[in-house]
Amino acid sequence: MNLAPVVESVTLSSDRVEVDSEITLTANVKDQETPVDQLKFDWKAAGGTFTGDGASVKWRAPKDIKTPADYEISLTVTETYGTADSSGKRPQNVTTATSPSVRVHNSPKELGDMSLQFLTDFAHSSVSTGTCLRDFTDSCKGKADERGDIDSNRIHYEILSSSLTLRAVNVVPGAVSANMTVACSFTSKTLVCDPGDKSCVVGDVGTAKGDCILTGKYENRRWWLCDSHFAGKLLDSMRFFFGRSPGE
Repeated sequence: MNLAPVVESVTLSSDRVEVDSEITLTANVKDQETPVDQLKFDWKAAGGTFTGDGASVKWRAPKDIKTPADYEISLTVTETYGTADSSGKRPQNVTTATSPSVRVHNSPKELGDMSLQFLTDFAHSSVSTGTCLRDFTDSCKGKADERGDIDSNRIHYEILSSSLTLRAVNVVPGAVSANMTVACSFTSKTLVCDPGDKSCVVGDVGTAKGDCILTGKYENRRWWLCDSHFAGKLLDSMRFFFGRSPGE
């Protein structure tokens, strides 16, 4: 009796990869009758391409996909043995296995999209604070700061218009943190003045213009926003537009 090959494990060089980038997959296979280098290895995935053959190959993640996305890579190992029958076919044993899930990211796009979505939500005064903060991680102190800033802004100002342009996304080496810069402009009307603030006039319209600087953090297999601050010019009547004084 010829026993089928046994796939003891399929390991990944990384369980996370960027679009159009490679990881290495390695299968640990044993067979009692046939040397491993004489087995046939067939690697397959729902997308991407493979290079190499045998028990260790490289997989390049697809390029133009919506991310984050998860891929499982299947492996079929075939052992051919014995003598051929009347049709010329030799007996075969087939074993299948599946790799651990691979998380595919397009980190610059994901981080840029989240930054613009947060600022777009902020720019619409009718959007709740909770909705604005849906992509902020609880593990960053910045989330609590943002909550206070937005709550204060919603009380004191009505944002009339905005302009947002993504300028840069920088993923820090190690790919667990990132910095994003968005050129931002917000034109707002003052609704409420704090007691004793003589520079504030209800009904005044002013514009805050500069750069919105955001940070990102990778955890739980996805990117999150961590905090944000404003670097630019504020009129005296808008110096608390973002809740904290400029530079805080």
